[in-house]
Amino acid sequence: MEIIKRRNKMLCKTSHGVAELEYRIEGSVMSIFYTFVPKEDRGSGIAEKLAYYAFEFAISKELKVRFDCPYITHFLEVHKDMVKYSTQ
Repeated sequence: MEIIKRRNKMLCKTSHGVAELEYRIEGSVMSIFYTFVPKEDRGSGIAEKLAYYAFEFAISKELKVRFDCPYITHFLEVHKDMVKYSTQ
Protein backbone atom coordinates (compact mmCIF):
# COMPACT_ATOMS: atom_id res chain seq x y z
CA MET A 1 0.00 0.00 0.00
CA GLU A 2 1.58 3.25 -1.14
CA ILE A 3 1.15 6.42 0.87
CA ILE A 4 1.67 9.68 -0.97
CA LYS A 5 2.57 12.84 0.93
CA ARG A 6 1.12 16.00 -0.51
CA ARG A 7 0.99 19.44 0.98
CA ASN A 8 -0.68 18.98 4.39
CA LYS A 9 -2.11 15.58 3.42
CA MET A 10 -1.10 11.95 3.34
CA LEU A 11 -3.09 9.95 0.82
CA CYS A 12 -3.61 6.28 0.10
CA LYS A 13 -5.55 5.02 -2.89
CA THR A 14 -7.89 2.17 -2.03
CA SER A 15 -10.15 0.01 -4.16
CA HIS A 16 -13.07 2.23 -3.08
CA GLY A 17 -11.54 5.71 -3.25
CA VAL A 18 -8.85 7.62 -1.42
CA ALA A 19 -8.06 7.50 2.29
CA GLU A 20 -6.46 10.59 3.77
CA LEU A 21 -4.93 12.15 6.83
CA GLU A 22 -4.76 15.94 7.05
CA TYR A 23 -2.28 17.89 9.14
CA ARG A 24 -0.51 21.20 9.48
CA ILE A 25 2.89 22.08 10.83
CA GLU A 26 3.31 25.07 13.11
CA GLY A 27 6.80 25.56 14.47
CA SER A 28 7.93 22.27 15.99
CA VAL A 29 4.44 20.74 16.17
CA MET A 30 2.56 18.68 13.62
CA SER A 31 -1.20 18.90 14.21
CA ILE A 32 -3.27 16.01 12.86
CA PHE A 33 -6.89 17.06 12.58
CA TYR A 34 -8.63 14.72 10.14
CA THR A 35 -8.54 11.15 8.92
CA PHE A 36 -10.88 9.57 6.41
CA VAL A 37 -11.16 6.05 5.00
CA PRO A 38 -13.88 5.09 2.50
CA LYS A 39 -16.67 3.22 4.26
CA GLU A 40 -16.02 -0.01 2.36
CA ASP A 41 -12.35 -0.02 3.46
CA ARG A 42 -12.84 0.74 7.16
CA GLY A 43 -11.45 -1.86 9.54
CA SER A 44 -8.76 -2.96 7.08
CA GLY A 45 -5.85 -1.12 8.77
CA ILE A 46 -5.57 1.76 6.32
CA ALA A 47 -6.10 4.50 8.95
CA GLU A 48 -3.48 2.81 11.13
CA LYS A 49 -0.97 2.82 8.28
CA LEU A 50 -1.66 6.51 7.57
CA ALA A 51 -1.26 7.40 11.25
CA TYR A 52 1.95 5.40 11.59
CA TYR A 53 3.35 7.07 8.47
CA ALA A 54 2.42 10.50 9.88
CA PHE A 55 4.18 9.77 13.16
CA GLU A 56 7.26 8.47 11.34
CA PHE A 57 7.31 11.66 9.26
CA ALA A 58 7.01 13.82 12.40
CA ILE A 59 9.78 11.88 14.13
CA SER A 60 12.06 12.27 11.11
CA LYS A 61 11.52 16.05 11.22
CA GLU A 62 11.89 16.16 15.04
CA LEU A 63 8.31 17.37 15.47
CA LYS A 64 5.90 16.64 18.32
CA VAL A 65 2.40 15.52 17.31
CA ARG A 66 -0.79 17.20 18.49
CA PHE A 67 -4.13 15.82 17.42
CA ASP A 68 -7.81 16.67 17.36
CA CYS A 69 -8.70 13.51 15.49
CA PRO A 70 -10.49 10.73 17.41
CA TYR A 71 -8.74 8.02 15.41
CA ILE A 72 -5.32 9.17 16.64
CA THR A 73 -6.49 8.69 20.23
CA HIS A 74 -7.28 5.07 19.36
CA PHE A 75 -3.97 4.71 17.48
CA LEU A 76 -2.00 5.80 20.57
CA GLU A 77 -3.90 3.36 22.78
CA VAL A 78 -2.62 0.57 20.53
CA HIS A 79 0.84 2.03 19.77
CA LYS A 80 1.90 3.16 23.21
CA ASP A 81 5.49 3.52 22.00
CA MET A 82 4.36 6.55 19.95
CA VAL A 83 2.84 8.43 22.90
CA LYS A 84 6.21 9.98 23.74
CA TYR A 85 6.06 11.87 20.42
CA SER A 86 2.68 13.40 21.27
CA THR A 87 2.03 16.72 22.97
CA GLN A 88 -0.95 15.22 24.87
